[in-house]
Amino acid sequence: MRTCGKELPMRTLTLPYLQNLFIAILTLASAGHAADTRFGLDAELALDSNVNRAAISSEEQNDEIFSAEAYAARSIKLSYRSGVVLRGGLRLREHFEFGDLGNIAALGRVAYRFQPSPGYTGAWFEIAGAAELLRHRDSALRDGTILSGAVSAGKHVTDRIRLGAGLGLDQREGRSGALYDLSSTRAWLTLDYRVTPRITVYGSTTLIRGDHVFTANDPYTQQYLIPVSDLIVSDPAFADAFGGVPAVAYRLSARTLILDAGINVPLSGKQALDFGASWLDSAADEGNGSYGGAMLRASYLHRFR
Repeated sequence: MRTCGKELPMRTLTLPYLQNLFIAILTLASAGHAADTRFGLDAELALDSNVNRAAISSEEQNDEIFSAEAYAARSIKLSYRSGVVLRGGLRLREHFEFGDLGNIAALGRVAYRFQPSPGYTGAWFEIAGAAELLRHRDSALRDGTILSGAVSAGKHVTDRIRLGAGLGLDQREGRSGALYDLSSTRAWLTLDYRVTPRITVYGSTTLIRGDHVFTANDPYTQQYLIPVSDLIVSDPAFADAFGGVPAVAYRLSARTLILDAGINVPLSGKQALDFGASWLDSAADEGNGSYGGAMLRASYLHRFR
């Protein structure tokens, strides 16, 4: 796995820090019972079938990805029908094959939720904003910030079925270069179904429109990506897969459909396992550029309080 030239590998720099973070979370969790604050740790192992978002199937590269996120969330009741939820955390993500993509992210989110008609089956409405600061091991193109805003609504149709829908706007700003200066909108629908009193299956569909990043080294594929691209940049993060030659990345306007399905299995009141799969299909707004992919994931969720 590659490192950052003369710098130490990110794993060396981050593991002691994360260990101290987890110790701090445990300490706060044991000392903060009087506050309505929750602490948790999510760990996930995933397989991405097209991590480089290749526009031709022969260039698709798969990768195993491990991520761990430690977070704290606090609920503040504003009235009988409304409240605010604050959440902040740190996430470590490691790519087994393409180590340059490994990253650390600082995460923050604030959401205001209002339920006009109280009761279990009453619909709720939410306005939320989120921010993410990304730093990669050795991919400055991907460093930067992501700001998001969303409005959503949900409702328990029965004691087993919950429906949700929302609209969101995402703005990403790259720290080095403009490849990942991306603006996109998204719309989604969700369905949760409680199969048993403890086990829940879920599914969602999401449509994303706006700026996307494709890659292609194949000359024929490049012929129809170049005319519709806003920016074309050399991306060395995937060079090992192509004999040391950097991949060519294209920023262009496209639409992506994502289908997601999974199952959540509680182990106890504070622990759960989650298994899921996602399928995505992205097509350029102009020309014939497209890519597809799938992701399989297994997660362990633990809430300290």
